[in-house]
Amino acid sequence: MVRWLPVTLLCLVTLILAACSGATPDGTADPEVTATTTAAPSTAVAPEESPRAGAPPEDATDGESEYAPPAPTAMPSTGPRERVELVVTGDLASAFDLLRQVGAEIEVHAGDRIQALVPEARIGALERSPLVEVERPGIVVPLQTGTTALEIMGADRWHAAGFTGHGVKVAILDRGFNGYLDAMGTTLPANVTVQSFRADASVGAATDHGLRVAEIVHRVAPGAQLYLVNFDTVTELSAAVDYLIEQEVAVVSFSLGYIHNGPGDGTGAVNEIVSRGTAAGQSWAVASGNWAEQHWAGPFRDTDGDSVHEFDSGSQQIGHHFNAGDLILVSLRWDDEWGAACSDYDIEVFGPGGALVGASRDIQDCEGDPVEDLQVLATEAGTYRLRIIEAHAEGTRQLDLMVVGSPDRGHPLEFAVAGGSLAEPADHPGVVTVGALGNISDGLLMEADFSSRGPTLDGRPKPNVLAPTGLCCGDPSIVASQADAFAGTSAAAPHVAGGLALLSEAFPGSTRSELTGRLLNRSVAAQPIAEGSLLARIANLGSLFGLGPLLPEDAASAMLLPELPATEGLAVLLYRGPDQYPLRFVHLLTDGRTPATVFRLDTSNQRFLAWIRGAPPWVSDFDAIPEGEVIIMRFDAPAP
Repeated sequence: MVRWLPVTLLCLVTLILAACSGATPDGTADPEVTATTTAAPSTAVAPEESPRAGAPPEDATDGESEYAPPAPTAMPSTGPRERVELVVTGDLASAFDLLRQVGAEIEVHAGDRIQALVPEARIGALERSPLVEVERPGIVVPLQTGTTALEIMGADRWHAAGFTGHGVKVAILDRGFNGYLDAMGTTLPANVTVQSFRADASVGAATDHGLRVAEIVHRVAPGAQLYLVNFDTVTELSAAVDYLIEQEVAVVSFSLGYIHNGPGDGTGAVNEIVSRGTAAGQSWAVASGNWAEQHWAGPFRDTDGDSVHEFDSGSQQIGHHFNAGDLILVSLRWDDEWGAACSDYDIEVFGPGGALVGASRDIQDCEGDPVEDLQVLATEAGTYRLRIIEAHAEGTRQLDLMVVGSPDRGHPLEFAVAGGSLAEPADHPGVVTVGALGNISDGLLMEADFSSRGPTLDGRPKPNVLAPTGLCCGDPSIVASQADAFAGTSAAAPHVAGGLALLSEAFPGSTRSELTGRLLNRSVAAQPIAEGSLLARIANLGSLFGLGPLLPEDAASAMLLPELPATEGLAVLLYRGPDQYPLRFVHLLTDGRTPATVFRLDTSNQRFLAWIRGAPPWVSDFDAIPEGEVIIMRFDAPAP
């Protein structure tokens, strides 16, 4: 039967197709039907082929892209150089002239930010100039502690109903994607879009953190179009976000956390960059951080007048265990004016034997941020202790202390205070901040002990939702041992990003606030464990009621015979499978290719019925395929 149908039916439909040429009932051309697909399928770019950091997309107009930095200046012939991030506060052209005068090599330019390699001896000239502000970007740390249970989120039910995130662009913004080429076609889609904004253009960047995040997104939303985008500095992040806005990415997964990059109220350099993305309609799923047990906060206290802070027990030192070879990251922030701090505090770190191993004694004299930080290599295992010294202060200041390690082994800080332990940009009011669920022994009803939480400086509760993470959900098909698990809030955030992609497919055209609102409204209550987390809910996609038509039972047996055309054109096909297969999910039968138009013959009325991709329901004549029906599909040319 299939062999003669192409001849007879093609004769009948050729005139119809030529006449309508993708026209809608009102006679106007439907661009979804008539236009050849112009978006290229996601293609992997090998690391050595990745565009230089900050380079514009290939179709960008010369001179119009803000991603491309000016031509690199000549590299100074002698002397050490330091990578510096600058915010332009004066005339942009004059700022470029200044950088050339000091022998800087400009690496990235994005908006009002410039990243450059500057001779160390000339940094002072930049600090004194009114044209630029030398910025302290803060410490950024991958939020991983150590895969998933789709059942907790209800994603397994949504997959069975046909939702995969098909057609939704999801970006993973991370430090590196080492090993992504080997993962394509297995734990990643066969095609992905890759873009590096690092100064060295390395996609792998010697870390697989971003790859592991991307694998979780793909597991939750296997039909989503993935963008793997990496960066290293805040300026490179700025350029990356501009690129994602241009690419019309709908969902961003961000599993990195900055320590004290802002005052903790959702502002600061990184949060300002994120705001550009959310203002463009992007929905961000951001890891809250893993530092609830490595954080202390409280007022400065000095009962004996020696200018050394006394912690809760009266001790002047606070301890944290580190292994030999760990990088110790210490950051102190206090409640002074951001960018114009007049109070001044110092920090000192002592090794297991009591010797001073590091100190930060920057001078705050009503310039700069109210932050002191330092990094020290642990040369031996044991408890490292630190103390806070008040050099000068006006009144009693509230202190916020973070002491973490790289790698982050999760050892608790003595006298830890969980409240206010959020990373940036998890304090941003427009993102979905994602905390981690506790493990199975906790009943999956509350936040994990290590998961960072609010309140923010301006009193907002965070995180917004809690999500599965690594070992909490015990999926033996994914991880064979505890050592192989990928956990922490780094794993929680991409679960929510994948969930947002599923919701975006189910509710096309939703705004950012509508999409995130649906996620939060569908999530289920969790048991509160501390002030600042009282409104956190367990991420869940909720009921499928009202989202029909959905896939029928035994949809996995559905098929189209014989084969699809390799290029654009018509195909006459026989559908075999469960009755009334929804055309909204026809891409599941066509290897991801969605036909522009589907026709079937209404023999009772001797006319052809049409379904048009992307058209409102009232435009199409039918929305499902009966069992045994012969249909005609028109395909656009596949993208090269």
